[in-house]
Amino acid sequence: MTKWYQNQFRRTLLDMHIEDWDNRFMEQFDPEEYFSLLKKAQITAPMIYIQSHVGLCYWPTKTGVIHKAFIGKEDKIKRLIDLCHEDGMDVIIYYSIIFNNREFERHPEWRMLDAYGHDSRFHGGRYGLCCPNNEEYREFVKAQIKEFCDYFEFEGVFFDMTFWPEVCYCDSCKKKWAQSHDEPMPEIVDWTDERWLEFDRKRHEWIYEFGKMCTDELHKYRPDASVEHQYGNSIAFWRFGNNENVSQVSDYIGTDLYGGIRQQSLACKAWYNLTQNQPFQYMTSRCYPKLEEHTSTKSKDQLRQCAAMTYLHHGASLLIDAIDPVGTIDERVYDLIGEVYGETKAYEPYLTTGTQAYDVSLYFNLNGKYDYRANGIHVMDHRLDRDTGSAGTMPHYDALKGASDILAAEHVPYGIINNWKRDEMFRHKVLVVPDAPGMSKEEADTILKYVKEGGNLYISGCCREELMKELFGTREAGYTDGRMTYLAPTENSDIMDGYFTYLYPLVMFEPAVRVEKGWKGTALATLTFPYTKPGARWSMFPTDIHEEEYVDKDDPAYPFATIHANPPGIWTEEPGILYTEYGQGKAVWSAVPIERAERYQHSAIFANIIRMLAEDEFCFGAEASESVECVMFDAPEEKKKLIGVIETRDLYRIPDTYDTTLYVKAEQEPKRVCLLPEEKEIPYSYENGTVCVSLEKFSIFAILMLEWE
Repeated sequence: MTKWYQNQFRRTLLDMHIEDWDNRFMEQFDPEEYFSLLKKAQITAPMIYIQSHVGLCYWPTKTGVIHKAFIGKEDKIKRLIDLCHEDGMDVIIYYSIIFNNREFERHPEWRMLDAYGHDSRFHGGRYGLCCPNNEEYREFVKAQIKEFCDYFEFEGVFFDMTFWPEVCYCDSCKKKWAQSHDEPMPEIVDWTDERWLEFDRKRHEWIYEFGKMCTDELHKYRPDASVEHQYGNSIAFWRFGNNENVSQVSDYIGTDLYGGIRQQSLACKAWYNLTQNQPFQYMTSRCYPKLEEHTSTKSKDQLRQCAAMTYLHHGASLLIDAIDPVGTIDERVYDLIGEVYGETKAYEPYLTTGTQAYDVSLYFNLNGKYDYRANGIHVMDHRLDRDTGSAGTMPHYDALKGASDILAAEHVPYGIINNWKRDEMFRHKVLVVPDAPGMSKEEADTILKYVKEGGNLYISGCCREELMKELFGTREAGYTDGRMTYLAPTENSDIMDGYFTYLYPLVMFEPAVRVEKGWKGTALATLTFPYTKPGARWSMFPTDIHEEEYVDKDDPAYPFATIHANPPGIWTEEPGILYTEYGQGKAVWSAVPIERAERYQHSAIFANIIRMLAEDEFCFGAEASESVECVMFDAPEEKKKLIGVIETRDLYRIPDTYDTTLYVKAEQEPKRVCLLPEEKEIPYSYENGTVCVSLEKFSIFAILMLEWE
C-alpha cells in the first residue's frame, strides 16, 4: 500500500508559535486566506500547527490551554484542514513536545532542571522545557494526543523537539537513573569514564522511550497515520541525545537546518541512509538566513538551489514560513515559493527511480559526536559549546563534513552511511571513518570483515583499538603535546603530490594520535613538530586571548622561533600516515584528520588517498568547477540512471554554469541520454565502457537520464 509521503514532494510549514497576552495576536487568522496561499505556492502536503512551543492549542482542548484568539472560533484550524482535504492535499499536523511554555508555567514540577537546579527560563530564556521523564507530563502528552486525534482528520503527525535541549537533573531523571544505579547522576563530562558513558547511553534510551510512547499513542487512535519526529540533532553534538533512536520511532525522518547548501548536501546524504522509508524530508526557512529574520527572504535562486539539492537526493522539500503575530501572512512569499515549486514539480515523476549510486562511503558514527579530549569538564561549563582549543566540540562531525565537501568538489561519488545500518558499507569499494570515537567492538568487527573481503579503508585520528591492533599491529598511545602537528611525506609516498615535502611538511592545528612502537605497514608520512610547543593560542592583540588560554612565560615552551608562526623544526620517525594490506583489502590511517583542515592542499591529498584506495575507478566523474556537485541514482531494473548536477556557490544571484562534462560508467551503450524533465535527447559518446555527456550551460541544476534497451 502506497503511503501519502511516498509521492508528495512539495511541502510547507507556517510557524505559529504565537503568545496570547495581547488581544491582537492571531485575531486576523483566516483559514480561507491560508488555504489560498497554499494553492498559490503549489503545495501538495502542508504541515499545519495545532499547537506550538508556546503550548497554546488551536483546538477546544480540555487537557491544555486554548489560544485566546480561538475561543468561540475553535474550528478555524479544522476548517483549514478540511479545505486542504477537499483540494486533495495530504495534511501533517504539528505538535510540540518537551518545549511547552504554558505547561511549564502551570506545572513547575514538570520542568527540566540543570545541574544547578535552575529551569530553562531562570536566566530569561524564552523556551519552557518539560522533562520527558516526568510521568505526569507523559500522561498529559498522551491525553493531548487522544484529544487531537478525536478532533482532527490528518494523514501524519510531526512531533517537534524530540531531544534533550540540556542535560536534565530534575527529580524525575534522578529517580529514573536510581532505578538501575546506586551512585548519583554524573556531572563531569569524561569520555574515559564508564559511568559517564553509561549516563550518555541512558539519555539516548530515555529519548527513544519517550518518542516511542508518542508514536505508539498516536497509532493507538490513528494506525494508518505517519509519524515524523524532529531529527535535526542527528548531526548535532552529544548533549541532544540523538543517535538512531529518533529514526527508529519515525516512519521517515528529516528536520529543519539552516547551515547553507553544503550542510544541506551532507544532511541529505546522511538522512537518505538514516530514514526507515523514502523519501526523507529536508526542511529549511524561506527567511534569510534563518527564522530570526522574520521579514528577510531568500532570493529565488537560493530557494531554487535549496529545493533542487533535496530533489537531486530524491528527498521531499519543505519550506518554512512564519505567521505574523496578528495572524496575517505575506502573500509575496507564496508567489515566490509557487514559482520555485512550479518548476521543480516537473521532476517529481523521476524521484522514485533507483537508489543512490556511489563508490565511497563516509561512516557517520551517531554515538561519536563528542570531543574525546574534552574530559574533566563540568556539564555546565560553556567551554563544551565552543572550540576547546583542540578541535571543537564535535571533531567527528567536522571531519565528516570536511570529507563530504572535498569529495563533492572532486566529483568523487560518495554517500554517508552510519553505524545503525553499517552493512551498507559492503556495497561500496572505499570506506572513510573520519576521527570517530565511541565505536563499538561490533562496528570494528564489521569494518575488519569489510576490509578482509576486499574493501578499502581510510581512518583518521581516533579509532577503535581493535582496528589499530588488527590492521597495523599497534595501539594508540595518546595524543602529541601541543596544538600543532606536521606530516612530512616519506620517500615511499607520492600522495602529497608536490604540495608538501619532507622539509616543508603538511601542517595541522591540532595534536596527532600517537601509536606504540612495533607498528606494521608502510609509513607514508612521519610526525614533525615546531621548535617549541605552541601555547593554546597566540595573538598580537592581548584582548584576543581568553583567560584559559594564558601562557606561562616561565614554561620552557614559551620561546618561539618566529613571531607570527611555528614552522617545523623537529623531525621524527613516528608514523603520521600508515598504509597496509589486510586480507583482500587495503587500509590507510592518518594520525590527524587532514580532511578537516579546509585547505586546498589538504583536500587534494585526501582525494589522492581515496583515489589510490579505489584504484581511480568510479561509477561517475566530471570535468567541472569545484562548486558543481554530482549525484547519481541507478535503477537497473528499469534500465535507467539519473545523474544530477547542482551549482553550490553560496550567492544571492547564482550565475549560469558553463562547460560541464559528465562521465558515467556503463557496460553497454545507452539507447538515449536526455535532459529532464522534458526528456529532450542530447548528444553523447560511448567509449571503453564510459558514457560522456557535455552540458554547455545549466541554471543552478540539471538532471539527466540515461536509458538502455
